[in-house]
Amino acid sequence: MTKFSGPFNESTIIGTSRNRSFQFPNKVYLRSHFDKDGRKTKELHDLTYKELEQEIRALGVGLYLLGGRQSDRVGVFGHNTPRWIAAVLATLAGRGTFVPIYPSSKTEDVWWILSDSEAKAVFCEGKEQIEKVLEVKDKLPNLKWIIVLDPDEKIKDEKIISYAKVMEKGRADKKLGEELEVKTKEASPDDLAAIIYTSGTTGRPKGVMLTNNNFNSQRVISDSFDFNTDDIWFGHLPMCHVFGLSSDLLNSGQQAGTLFVLESVETEYLRANLRLCRPTVMSSVPRLWEKVYIQINSIVSTKKPFEQKVFHWAVGVGKECFLLKMDKKPVPLGLKLKSKVAGAVFKKVRGEAGLDRLRICHTGGGPVSPDLIVFFGAIGVNLYQGFGLTETSPVTHTCTPANHKLGYVGQPIPGTECKIADDGEILIKGPQVMKGYFHNEEATKAAFTPDGFFMTGDIGEITPDGHLRITDRKKELIITSGGKNIPPQPIEIAFNTDPFVEQIFLSGDNRNYLVALLVPDFVRLKEWAKEKGVEYTSQEDLVKKKPVLDLYRKSVDQVNQNLAKYETIKRFAVLPNAFTEAGGELTPTLKLKRRVIEKKYKNVIESLYAGGE
Repeated sequence: MTKFSGPFNESTIIGTSRNRSFQFPNKVYLRSHFDKDGRKTKELHDLTYKELEQEIRALGVGLYLLGGRQSDRVGVFGHNTPRWIAAVLATLAGRGTFVPIYPSSKTEDVWWILSDSEAKAVFCEGKEQIEKVLEVKDKLPNLKWIIVLDPDEKIKDEKIISYAKVMEKGRADKKLGEELEVKTKEASPDDLAAIIYTSGTTGRPKGVMLTNNNFNSQRVISDSFDFNTDDIWFGHLPMCHVFGLSSDLLNSGQQAGTLFVLESVETEYLRANLRLCRPTVMSSVPRLWEKVYIQINSIVSTKKPFEQKVFHWAVGVGKECFLLKMDKKPVPLGLKLKSKVAGAVFKKVRGEAGLDRLRICHTGGGPVSPDLIVFFGAIGVNLYQGFGLTETSPVTHTCTPANHKLGYVGQPIPGTECKIADDGEILIKGPQVMKGYFHNEEATKAAFTPDGFFMTGDIGEITPDGHLRITDRKKELIITSGGKNIPPQPIEIAFNTDPFVEQIFLSGDNRNYLVALLVPDFVRLKEWAKEKGVEYTSQEDLVKKKPVLDLYRKSVDQVNQNLAKYETIKRFAVLPNAFTEAGGELTPTLKLKRRVIEKKYKNVIESLYAGGE
């Protein structure tokens, strides 16, 4: 990793951004489907470090002219776009604090976040976000301005002003631009950079206060990876979440790389853009890696039988090599020769999927199957698992090229202390741990042990050399009527590489056996039904068909083979609709809201227990 410095404070987010604009003025920083007027197009458009910095400065001055001052909170409500990024950095340029809001957040949550943070202004992407803010604006006495990112949105209101108008105001005041530069230079590592509201599975979201220092603590991870200025990040994770914000936006800027900005995680959109981007660095959540795995297998399934046979042979060779390397054992000469042949096979398949240049990959935000890591390692894509939370900026542990242990999330990053409480909970202390919850001293106090360790809510184990393994969420253990403690996540992730299973939920608390709610991948299920001649009138009808139920029974039986008897799924239901954030079953980070699902599908679950096993 190249070390940088400059006239601005490198220990602040905005100082780093300003320094890169001096050091790499003509280098492409952002690549996206949005043109310089903020309109989405089919074509790709580039924004250099200097061009983005000029936009940030004009926008920062414009915010000041609207009444923005140091320490003011500014909401940023929308999908990933260059303008979203500029809004965040312009806020920081005036030593303000940005408050990201998920683009699909419910109106009630939008009101709570803007109200609790006392936001003075909010950047809104377009009509959907504007209408939610307007619906609650009378209950937001601190909110003065709604700044619209979409250049074609024409909603009228006394609080609404266009992004272009704010930019115009800022560009016109040269003197204030100079004053803003002084303000930017005065930015401190201790400044409150962001308040990120957790998408907790119960109760109101809590505002996690993160300083520049908190985010800077993540930079030590870079020393373990070979990042360089030629790297291209695949920025598909929502930057309103701390994982995407830190791993993509802040890391790419720190390294002076290029960030390919994507505003959607819809499967086909990501597949098409992977081929356009051909990234070298990619961080993602387990479910998206699982979809890449399924995509690769789909590509292979279209090949001739001989080519399929060769691919599966190559995967076997690749897995053998990968596992030997993981154990730090030598690869025999004969296997090395085979691996060269296998490598040629994988290169072609990776190229078709847009993965041919990938060098550094991370997975986080939830548990991942070790089999998935082995598969990707076999085909030449090293996938490093890590662990963290919003409250820890986010990373506390990560696997690295030098220390990669299968089934573990790695060792603590430098400066981090980790220990296990008597009840198995993982406790963390370090520079990445949040300042606290905004306006919530009671919750802040409850989140820490008396000796200052943050209580993660996750259960885990630590090896003698410091590698951490996550076994479950503390509050999500299923305790059967027979007294067995069953962590649901390891069983659920066993289904995640099944091409016909999109989601699964296990139930069984205070019951004598486990049951499951299965959500199909309806695109693949409908293709399968067509091939098998299964006729149906609707999704509700499709999931009741005997061939479909038999298909999912095979999936369940296959997973059950590797489980203890008390862990096996005895009965299941196939649901006609997916769990969604809009439906209340998922958090914005796609985690299951278990209590909500238990309540919403109570009748279905009860029917699975009717009559016993």
